[in-house]
Amino acid sequence: MNGESQTERGFWRCWLAGLMLFAVMIALNPSISNSVAPMGISDHQAAATAARVDAIQSAWRADGVLWLARLSMAIDLVFIGLYSRGAWLGGKMMRGENGQGLGRLGGAIMVAALLFCITDYVETVSQFIQIMQYRGSDMLAGLAATVRPVKTIAFITTFVGLLAALLLRRMARRGA
Repeated sequence: MNGESQTERGFWRCWLAGLMLFAVMIALNPSISNSVAPMGISDHQAAATAARVDAIQSAWRADGVLWLARLSMAIDLVFIGLYSRGAWLGGKMMRGENGQGLGRLGGAIMVAALLFCITDYVETVSQFIQIMQYRGSDMLAGLAATVRPVKTIAFITTFVGLLAALLLRRMARRGA
């Protein structure tokens, strides 16, 4: 990775480390999927009421996997920081590029990365409090469910945006 800037090195380290943690969470999720929460953690994120959160957590406890759900949420807290920083740095790196709209795309990625960071932390901290207390909260469950769609759109924007930006940058450099 010779000739890379500090921003680019930070991007690759944080973004790839974040994606590796995301893969770990995906790998853990089938172990906490059951009839009450067939989508695992995703069902807990979407649970908009304390009663739904309590039902999911009770099922996890009955299955002996509550600890695994807690571990997955703890990993998620680290993932959010690493991935968001990596995506923001990737956007910053692209913002400094010329041609093919990379500057504007980089700026959009930076905004989406910040939005992802804020909304995913709101969602996951809300979930984490409930699972650590082993008690659902209508306020926290509602908050997590409310920010979830924005978080999802922001994540998709950063992920697809960075892949597109990396491809455009590579094509521009080959053509130069």
